[in-house]
Amino acid sequence: MAIARKSGNRHAASRGRRGTRRDFLGTAAASGPLLLPLGQALGAAANERLQVAVVGLGGRGSAFAVEEGWSSVRQQTGGRIAALCDVNKQKAAESFQRYPDVPKYEDFRVMIDELGSKLDAVVVATPDHVHAAPSALALRSGLHVFCEKGLTRTIQEARTLAELTVEKKRSTQMGNQAGYNERVIETVWAGRLGEIQTIHMWGGPGAGPRQAPTGTHEVPDYLNWDLWLGPAAFRPYHPDWMRHAMWRDFSCGHPGWWGAHLWATLFKAMKIETLWPIAKQPPAAGAKTVKVTAECCEVCDLTFSNASIVHWDIPARMDLPPIRISWYSGGREPEKRRRDFLRELFGKHPTWGRLEDKRWSNWVGNLWVGTEGMMYTFGHGDTLVEIFPEDKFLNIGNPPPALPRPLPGRFLRGWVQGIQAGPVPMGCFNAFSGPFTEWYLLANIATQFPDKTLEFDPLTCRIINHADADQKIRPAYREGWTL
Repeated sequence: MAIARKSGNRHAASRGRRGTRRDFLGTAAASGPLLLPLGQALGAAANERLQVAVVGLGGRGSAFAVEEGWSSVRQQTGGRIAALCDVNKQKAAESFQRYPDVPKYEDFRVMIDELGSKLDAVVVATPDHVHAAPSALALRSGLHVFCEKGLTRTIQEARTLAELTVEKKRSTQMGNQAGYNERVIETVWAGRLGEIQTIHMWGGPGAGPRQAPTGTHEVPDYLNWDLWLGPAAFRPYHPDWMRHAMWRDFSCGHPGWWGAHLWATLFKAMKIETLWPIAKQPPAAGAKTVKVTAECCEVCDLTFSNASIVHWDIPARMDLPPIRISWYSGGREPEKRRRDFLRELFGKHPTWGRLEDKRWSNWVGNLWVGTEGMMYTFGHGDTLVEIFPEDKFLNIGNPPPALPRPLPGRFLRGWVQGIQAGPVPMGCFNAFSGPFTEWYLLANIATQFPDKTLEFDPLTCRIINHADADQKIRPAYREGWTL
């Protein structure tokens, strides 16, 4: 099975593409809806389908490349797998074998250079540190992009993808599955909880202190180690580095993994994205800053703290007053403080007062505290919703609808609709997922500078009161890699 490895001229093709079937799709979306049923034609002619490349085929990525399934590209989009790319032939083997006639690559840059004019879209499911580079190159080449959560490892990467979405007018979406819960947001917007005073979130301990792996290891013959590292600083191969979720250089930690699910609803409900510029624009006079402060049991340069508490202080926006949102991560002190806080809140609610109740020990959750009531959500933000005191909210029915609903039962919520007809998907990079990612990644920076209140300006994308923290927004890419 041949896999392309040459580097070639990686950017010439994206600078000077001739007219393609993808141009037709974009023109159609701009001039009027291209309303074609999923599973039927999506291209310029009736017998064409959406041509999708998948980058990253281990773990979540493999689920996109199956013939049938809840995240199958074929089943979810009605399109076809047109190219596959992975640096690890062992992890990609099953997907590669499933599509014997589909071109296969190690380097996404080569793939887009050689096949870009024949593609419509790219699904990116690599480790976090290589989310932004293929997404950005695909957008610059005129491709629609679906990228798994967490969207990016750094704040600057998220800003770049948001700006490219606006510039290239492509359909983009982050893969946090449920997106946000419309009914929860509409409950808040309808005023049923009164004014939301605070929101408390919990879950997700980090790895704690770790030393860099040592010792000499030979790179397996099935792995292109240089491409696996991508834009990250070079280091000798060690299998422990590939446990990428624990390392700051390769992961966005709990905020990007579970926070991308659990916090999207509150970010939308609290209208926090309105503090961010949706399109490129100069800084506004008197711009508002988001303040973030962390308390940590230890500072970990290579990994994430085992236990920490992070507070976001959000300024007034639109019709909403300032609010503090707090995240309790891990055990020990954060766990004790979270439990003490819940005990105090729930003491007058008998069904919530028992420590043995699962709702006390659930490892992820959000508690919304309003002047008229409280609400509990967990999981993907739509797994369970309870409002209490229970007797006050019995039989109140659903709130009035205020948000559009994407196609039911579709994992790629709104993304294909955006390709077909041009509406903005609920998780698009510019209007939602990019600002949301910037916001939650502030937690990772704050835990490197505990007990210091960092002030982030969403308009300039800078931490304006701490130069070292600001540098974490835009760390250097390795030579030979660009964003």
